Amino acid sequence: MKTAQIIRRFSFAEWGGTETVVWNTSRGLPDSGVHCEILATSACSQPGMEEKEGVPIYRFPYLYPWWPMPAWRRETLDKKGGNPFSPGLRRRLQFADYDLLHIHNSGRLAELVHRISRQRKIPYIISFHGGFLDIPPEETQKMLSVLRGTLPWGGCLDRLLRRKADPVAAADGIICVGANELPHLQELYPEKPVLHLPNGVEPGRFRQKTHFDWRTHLQLSSDCPLYLCVSRIDYQKNQLLLLRMLQRQRDLGEKSHLLLIGPVTVDWYAEKLRDFLRREDLQDRVSIFPGMVPDDERLLAAYQQADVFFLPSLHEPFGIVVLEAWSAGLPVIASAVGGLQHLIRDGQNGLLFTSDDLSSLMKACSRLSVPGMRDRLIANATAEVETSYTWPVICRRLADFYQKVLDTKMD
Repeated sequence: MKTAQIIRRFSFAEWGGTETVVWNTSRGLPDSGVHCEILATSACSQPGMEEKEGVPIYRFPYLYPWWPMPAWRRETLDKKGGNPFSPGLRRRLQFADYDLLHIHNSGRLAELVHRISRQRKIPYIISFHGGFLDIPPEETQKMLSVLRGTLPWGGCLDRLLRRKADPVAAADGIICVGANELPHLQELYPEKPVLHLPNGVEPGRFRQKTHFDWRTHLQLSSDCPLYLCVSRIDYQKNQLLLLRMLQRQRDLGEKSHLLLIGPVTVDWYAEKLRDFLRREDLQDRVSIFPGMVPDDERLLAAYQQADVFFLPSLHEPFGIVVLEAWSAGLPVIASAVGGLQHLIRDGQNGLLFTSDDLSSLMKACSRLSVPGMRDRLIANATAEVETSYTWPVICRRLADFYQKVLDTKMD
């Protein structure tokens, strides 16, 4: 079986959860007889073809159909919320040989896959990595704010050519990473194959020996707890709550240092964090590293050497970084939102707190110090990763779903 894995962007320098899934399943699916090509726009990258670890990656020129489109606006859309046209990607889908198409985004690319699928009579599957039904309206409004004052000529063209379609309703199969969305999708599309497929992880990678020493680099004393948050610097991830937590701990006379690692996808939010640090005189308690490639030794060392991992997101369909922290033997404290409420069983493999509630977060931190709690969380999470979340397990389930969709299409 040959599949096209279609994703809006695929840049090793601007990495996120969706890219992690597409990359690792594309590497692992051949063991189940499924071969993949990754097709993407050249957002945050350069047009062209490369082959990495046996996986062909095609990146195509693209355009955003709004006017005016200065460089700053294009860069913002590249990082988050872009909805592009890509004629080169369309041609690849029209003429290359595929048995199944797998689209990992919504919007125009999903509509394109829908049209090609019907023209060529090739089934397609759509995955929701960023949520489908539970995206907060305010997040959508913030993503679209970059387009204020522009002329949406692409929408006019869509209507003129009657291209508007519902690629979800027309899909031959649907995948969601968040367990919270599964029953809603099954209710909406009762006759359609729907799969809850969590993200995966390569546990051994996060246990490799590292030589970088964060405590030495940050000049931390041995009795200063090192906190870690790996995520995009973005209002959705709500790192500001962690800064407020550090402020409260300082006022209580407690030591702590927070390490924030992740690419900046929202510049104004990154500046908001820096302003808070300056205003509250917390610069010596927080270190921000705006981005590291996935195999950077410093990233692995951070997971291994931190004392606690935090994920304070306002909206989180899954939280692949939780699996990475678990793989490194790191206890996790996360907000009780989206898929995190199903991934984390409070008091068993992690601790949950009420979203954007500082008092609830402080209580979760206190619970971690209860005798035996840390060891129990780590032991349960480590065992769960090995049995349910390794990439071979995820790839086998995905290959079986592909086959189910193909068999259903043939009936």
